[in-house]
Amino acid sequence: MLYNVFMLKNILFDMDGTLIGCSVEEFLKPYYAAIVKKFAGRRDAKQIADTVLKGAVPMIENDGSRTNREAFFAFAEGRTDMTAEEFESSMTEFYNNEYSVVADVINPKPLIVDAVDILRKKGYRLVVTTNPLFPLVALESRLKWGGYDPSVFEFVTSYETSRYAKPSVGYYTEVLERLGMDPSESMIVGNDRHEDIETGKAAGMKTYWLTDTPIDNCAAEPDEKGRSKDFLAFVNALPSLS
Repeated sequence: MLYNVFMLKNILFDMDGTLIGCSVEEFLKPYYAAIVKKFAGRRDAKQIADTVLKGAVPMIENDGSRTNREAFFAFAEGRTDMTAEEFESSMTEFYNNEYSVVADVINPKPLIVDAVDILRKKGYRLVVTTNPLFPLVALESRLKWGGYDPSVFEFVTSYETSRYAKPSVGYYTEVLERLGMDPSESMIVGNDRHEDIETGKAAGMKTYWLTDTPIDNCAAEPDEKGRSKDFLAFVNALPSLS
């Protein structure tokens, strides 16, 4: 440990593979199928599902000039028979109903749930920095399925509020500036060595690489690393701020 833990005030968490157990591969199959089923009575059902998935690209490539939501709907325009308003209304209905089938591939991580609760009681500011490619309603559902009360987190990045996405350094900088957080007092906890560790360090934060299901895709060295039990021990050792 080459830094002063007494400086830490803010803990930012990745979601998939960190707060919850869920891989992209496990998620996409039921997610895509549920969208197709939702719109089964329409001739453009497959186009709708394809648009939702392919719409991640313009959000990942967003340069900060518009929200990710705006980037998505600019991409979606003309790809289905729906207007942007109809598309968003239908997808909101989907996230409130049919999306629940995805809960079957969300695995709670009890040790991380405990760690979050301890951090809350100790007075740390908590943020969910999941890649903001979804509306808030969808992300809060996944948190609930993972055993969390979304209100515990001060902010959850979503496509409505974010103008960048991982792995852009601008993504983390935007979050820190929005919440008035000093990067030197902040730590990102994530399982993706590039998106969370390398980019988090570039934004000036301390980093914790969670290695339960690591994505080891670069050589960036984290400040801390370990499995869920190790992170829980790390959290227990942090000083109380309250």
